[in-house]
Amino acid sequence: MTSIVFFGSSPYSLPVLAKLLSLPQYRLVGVVTKPDKPVGRQQTITPNPVADFAQKHHLNLIQTDVFDQNFTRLFSQLKPDLGLVVAFGPPFFTQELIDVPVYKIVNIHPSPLPKYRGATPGPWQIINGETTSAITFFQIDSLPDHGPIIRQIPFPISANETANSLYQKAFSLASSHLSQILSSYLAPSPVLTPQLHSQKSYYPKFTKETAQIDWNWPPEKIERFIRALNPWPIAWTYVSNQKQQKLRLKIFSARLINQKIVPDLVQIEGKKVVSWQEISSSYQI
Repeated sequence: MTSIVFFGSSPYSLPVLAKLLSLPQYRLVGVVTKPDKPVGRQQTITPNPVADFAQKHHLNLIQTDVFDQNFTRLFSQLKPDLGLVVAFGPPFFTQELIDVPVYKIVNIHPSPLPKYRGATPGPWQIINGETTSAITFFQIDSLPDHGPIIRQIPFPISANETANSLYQKAFSLASSHLSQILSSYLAPSPVLTPQLHSQKSYYPKFTKETAQIDWNWPPEKIERFIRALNPWPIAWTYVSNQKQQKLRLKIFSARLINQKIVPDLVQIEGKKVVSWQEISSSYQI
C-alpha cells in the first residue's frame, strides 16, 4: 500500500482529496493545509475547506504556512511514499522536502504546462481567449511549475466559462483520472516528459486593485475579464451617482450586446448584489 501526504488549501482541492480517500491501494498518512484564518465582517476564525474536510473525516491534519525545519522533520516522520499537491499555493517546496518521499511529489496544475505557470492560470486563460486547456500532472522540482510532465488531459474552455467553472471542470477531470495516472506513475520506469521551457508563460496573481476594468480594452476582452475574475477578486469599475459621488461597482457578470458591455449582476460598495437594470438610472459608469 502506497502512503501519501496530500497538500491542498482550496475548495478545488476537494474532488481529488475525496477520490484519493476512496482508493483502497493508497493510505493517506497526512493532509497539509494552511492555518485557520479570520473570515467575514466578524473576522471569525474559520478552517479552509480542506481543513474542514480533514477534520470531518478524522484525517491526520497538519496546518502550516511555512516549510521550515520543524515541518520538514514532521513530514519525514510520516514516511510518505508520495506527496500529492492540489491547489496548495506557496510556500514552494525545497529540494530537501521533494526528496523525502520515495516517489517525490506530484502536483496537479490546471493549465497545459509550460503555458500558464503560476498561481492564477484559470483567469488568464479565459482573459486571453483560449478555447482549450488541460489539467497537468507533473513531478515537482525546485522551480515553480517547472518539473517533468507525467500526463496532460485536455478539455475545452466554453464561451461562458468563469474561473470557478474552469477549475471545477479541471479538478473533476483530475479526480476521475487519478487512479490510472498514479498507478502508471508508481509503476517501474514511468515515462516523464521534460517541459519545453522555451514555450513557458507566466502571468501575475490578481489583487483587488488589479481587478479594475480597463475600458480601453476591446469589449470582447472586457467581457472575458469579468467572467475570469468570478468568483475572486471580482472585476470592478468606478461609477458616479446623481450627487456626482465616485463609488466602486463590482460586476459579477455581464453580456456583450452589439459590441457593448451590458452589466448584469452588480454591487455598489457597501450595498447588496442587484441587477444593473435595477440601479442603472441612478448610476453612470
